[in-house]
Formats: sequence, C-alpha cells, structure tokens
Amino acid sequence: MRKVEFNQLVEGMILGAPIVDAEGIVELLSAGTRLTHRHIALINRIGILDIFVLDDENEIIKANALNLQKIIHNADDGFDMDKLLKDLEEIENQIYEPAQRSIVNRNMEINVLTGEGNIPIDIKHEKAIEDTKAIFEEIRSAGELDLNRIRRNVEETLPDMVRNNDVLMRLNQLKESDDYTFQHSMRVSILATMIGKWLGYTQEELLELGEAGLLFDIGKLNIPDFVLKKPSNVTLDEYELIKKHAQFGYSILLKTKGVTTNIKYAALHHHERMDGSGYPLRLRDSQIHDYAKIIMVCDVFDALITDRPYKKAISPLLAADYISWSSGKLFDSEVCYVLIKRLSDFFVGKSVILSNGQEGKIIYVDANYPTRPIVQVGEKFIDLTKDRSINVEVLM
Repeated sequence: MRKVEFNQLVEGMILGAPIVDAEGIVELLSAGTRLTHRHIALINRIGILDIFVLDDENEIIKANALNLQKIIHNADDGFDMDKLLKDLEEIENQIYEPAQRSIVNRNMEINVLTGEGNIPIDIKHEKAIEDTKAIFEEIRSAGELDLNRIRRNVEETLPDMVRNNDVLMRLNQLKESDDYTFQHSMRVSILATMIGKWLGYTQEELLELGEAGLLFDIGKLNIPDFVLKKPSNVTLDEYELIKKHAQFGYSILLKTKGVTTNIKYAALHHHERMDGSGYPLRLRDSQIHDYAKIIMVCDVFDALITDRPYKKAISPLLAADYISWSSGKLFDSEVCYVLIKRLSDFFVGKSVILSNGQEGKIIYVDANYPTRPIVQVGEKFIDLTKDRSINVEVLM
C-alpha cells in the first residue's frame, strides 16, 4: 500500500485505506473500493489529501490495530489516559445481541403535521434548542444524560420539523453553532425525522427517531478532543480510535435509564453499510437497524453539505449524487430514493452557480436523473444529463 497524490489517481486503482470526511468520522469510500471517475471527482471536490492505494489487487486489506502510543504524543495536558483505557476495555468486553428491527407501518397517516407557517425553527423553538445544547454540554462535563429533557425538546420541535417538506430550508434555518457535534446532531435529527415522515412512520416512531438522531453520535464525547478536533486530516491510527465512537455511544446509552433498544442500536449501527463494509460489526442489509439505515444517510449527506473551518461544503446536488451512487450498495435504496426524490422536488426555480463559473436557474428536473437538472443560463439551456463535465457548484 502506498500514498499517492490526487493527480496520480486513475480509474481502476483500489483504495488501500478508507476515504473519510474532514472530521475523520464519516467513511465515504471504503478500503477495497475500485475507483471510478465519479469516485475521483468526489475525492477532488471535498479536497481529500491522504489517499492510499494498493500496489497489487491481490494485496490483503487488514484492519489497523489500535496503537495508542502513536496517538497520545499529541495529547493535551491533563489528558486522562486511564479513563480512555477503561472505556476501551468496557466496549471490548461488550456482548452485542442481534437488534430487533423496528416495525414500521408505511401506510399509516401521520397526525403530527401541525405548526405555524414557515417561522424559522431556531426562533420558534429557541428555548428548546438552547436546552438541548445545554444537555450536550452537561454530558460532556458530567457524563450524565437527561433523556426526559431530550424527549420533551423533541416533542416540542417535531411538528415544525416535519410540517414543511423543503428539507434544505429547514436545515438552513438552524443558527450556526461553534459546537459541531451538537449542530450536526440537530441537523441529522431534523433530516431523519423528515425521511421517517416520508416513509410513513407513526408519531411515536418519529419521536423516537428524532431522539435517535440527536443521540447517535454521543460516543464522540469519549474520543479525546486532541484527536476529534484535529485541524487537519487524521492519521490511520487516529481513525482507528475515532471508529470506536459507535461502540462508546452504545455503551453510554446502555447505561442510561429509559433509552429504548431502537435508539441504542441506531447509535451502534450508524456506520454499518449494506454491503458489510462498515464498522464496528461489519453487519449487512437486514442485520442493520431501520433507524440506523436512515441516520447513516443523513449523517453523510449533512457532513458533505456543511462548511467546516478546514473543509468547503459541496452542493446538495453533488451530495445527492454521492448518495445516489451508493444506493443499494452502501445505503438502503428506499431511504436514498425518498431523500433524493423529495430534494429534487424543491430544486426547480433555485438559482445556482455551475462548476464552470456561470450563474443560472434550474428550470427542469428529470425524475430519472434528479441530480442532473436542466439549467438556464441567460438565453442558453444546459442539460447536465448530457454535459457530465459540468456540475452544480452552489445551490442558492
């Protein structure tokens, strides 16, 4: 296995290490992926620097053993090594029972679609959102999770989260927070709840899914800040530690009174993938909990469309393109279809900036190619299904 520069990538190369987002958490392409031109375009678009490929396609890809000694030399003063070792020992000894999949009535009418107009979520529910952020801070400082407060806040905000189908508008209504874990969890909770609504989830299931969306990444709180908040790409050794956050989250929720099995397994399974290439348990298809199948798509989609200090967001259309490429292989095809279909309903009429620098407006979306619209630029019409060299760079 060797490290290569982006300009050395060619179709057919096989990844020797996973491609992850700027946080070093969301796995976008797994080790063993044979690169296509679309994969290479994605790597270029999100500015990945650490790219490893196999010299021989028969080379065996082995998971890195967790080597703490290669990690802790960057530790902050006062880093509690004993706690980290205790947390790791706890999850290594954990026995995971098969998850009971949620049973969803896809035809049940939803009765929670109340709410008033398009008042921004963060104004109408400022108190509930600030209280949720305070809960995250309390978990970080005291290690205690108040599930009843989480539930009350989800119950208060849920109607307005799901009333308006314009999911991008809803995500953009949230004020930016310097706490990325909190902000990302709020956005995933909103997006997951809306997908649950489109899939026909009941009111009770939507509430539970909203809670799962808030808590799925809680295990990040057990990852040392000097690793989690590293200002540049993580090393392979650091990535092995970060991958433990799914198990840490399950462990935290297992010890929290009142947390349902569905929420626990949403946290444990949200990095699994349909083809078995995910982590931590390498589960496949029906072994993965339904909530996790929704949350994993929301997790990746939001990570791609959100600006970070050291990573520029990509447009929702490019992110949807990635979700579409991965449908049926990495992600549940029904979840992907519902998200992309609903997103495309709101693309028509949106102003855009194309990758060639031109500005225009989306005038038509073909249902067969929902992420490749027809864009009007002045008097000219550009059909992105025919001109694959151009992408929508910015959606306004």
